[in-house]
Amino acid sequence: MHSPSCLYLLPLLLIAPGQAFTSSSRSSSFIHSPPRIHKSHPIKGSRPLQRFSPHYALLPQQNDDEYCEIGLNAVDECATIPGTQSQSSAATNIAKCICGAGSFALPHVFLEEGVLGGTLAMTACSLLAASTMNSLQQSKAAASVTRPVTSYVELAEEVLGKNAANLVFTLTLSASIGVCSTYLVFIGQTLESLSCDVTTQNIVRQVFPDVTEFTWEAIVATILYPLSLIRNYGIFAWTSALGVVTVVGGIIVTLASGILVNPGGGLEVAINAIGNLRLWPESLAVAFGGSFGTIAYLFCVNFLTFPIINSMREPEKDYAGAVNVAVSGVWIVNVVFAVLCLGFYGDNTQDLVLGNLDNGPYLSALKLLLCIDLLFTFPIVFSSGRQILENSILGTEKVESGEAGASQAAIVAGAVGSCFCLAQIGGVGAVANLVGGVAQGTLAFIMPPLIAVTLSRRNDSDLDGGEAKQALIGTFGVAVVSAVTYFTVVGIFQ
Repeated sequence: MHSPSCLYLLPLLLIAPGQAFTSSSRSSSFIHSPPRIHKSHPIKGSRPLQRFSPHYALLPQQNDDEYCEIGLNAVDECATIPGTQSQSSAATNIAKCICGAGSFALPHVFLEEGVLGGTLAMTACSLLAASTMNSLQQSKAAASVTRPVTSYVELAEEVLGKNAANLVFTLTLSASIGVCSTYLVFIGQTLESLSCDVTTQNIVRQVFPDVTEFTWEAIVATILYPLSLIRNYGIFAWTSALGVVTVVGGIIVTLASGILVNPGGGLEVAINAIGNLRLWPESLAVAFGGSFGTIAYLFCVNFLTFPIINSMREPEKDYAGAVNVAVSGVWIVNVVFAVLCLGFYGDNTQDLVLGNLDNGPYLSALKLLLCIDLLFTFPIVFSSGRQILENSILGTEKVESGEAGASQAAIVAGAVGSCFCLAQIGGVGAVANLVGGVAQGTLAFIMPPLIAVTLSRRNDSDLDGGEAKQALIGTFGVAVVSAVTYFTVVGIFQ
């Protein structure tokens, strides 16, 4: 998810013409007013991506066949050009990378971790993510002495060597596939809740009664396969506005429904109910390993920020401020939303809080719009992982020649199948926890300290906070990755 990616951050929600899609977490997000960037080795026949975290493209000028796609910028070299983004637009873009549909899983995270425990976990994750995002920018500047470093993979190779670059490459691919899996689970869970609702007789229930989540995910994966073969992403541009409306609408309607309908009674009732909620997790180990990754899924968008850094006028001066504004703003919105929803529904809070809403005609329409938005967002987010796989398996020259159609179709089938298999781990929270805690957690909490310390020793320069601070962040990252991996494996075999 990622991001995947961020559309409900109302104070920072500024959508302008010419924005482009970048992925994260797990989410729909856009690069604001991007500069024109040319790749050193463009892929022939490719098209600009119009949407997404964690995660993907800069729009070219008309009739311009060579440009830099963010998905490729994660693994290839892009030429350095003068940036145009201001601090405010960069903050907006970072916030959009963080936010996304995965935020609907946060109330359940707070149910598991407690009100104070969840707030503390989100605070720690957001502060550390902001710190390592700034660290990566500083390392990027320090490493760009002999030649410009424009991507996470290039930075890892320049500082840590080829093996580290391959690791970042693999984790970027994993994040892309993982975010797509959360989309698939989100659609499956939402459609199942509509299909199995015997009380409202909504349109999904009437046409497709009692269809299970597994069946919905299989049907959706079948539909997604031909969509994922499409190379011209311009036909999906219309979903940008739909994504803004549906995600923002989902947040607003969820809060309004809790205040006015179920449980109702106004905002005061929800606030009073918060006082009766559990403040801390029953098991620290289970809460940390079983749900912290969902928070990391939102905030750990480090690998998505390189195109934003590249597009800024003065990144050395403005990037840190942009990160701090974006992260703090998203933190406020997410904490308020999660705590209020937990106050509404208490122990009955579902894995996706949308499941707590009634399925009347208007709410059903909103849920369907969210599913449609993610259905058409999937191919664009998926494209980065697809391109990485194609170039790795077939080779760049064969891909560029356009003569590997059958092989490319087979790769897409395997990747979509992998998304479907990963979706069977559990609900949106479980999949987001795995993706955020392992792939994004490594890229946010382990690799940046290693890069920073290595550069500091190589250049004999001072390190912000010293090596002790970087060691603590790295240790925390190892703990996150280990705990999430362990509890995911245990959950699969239970």
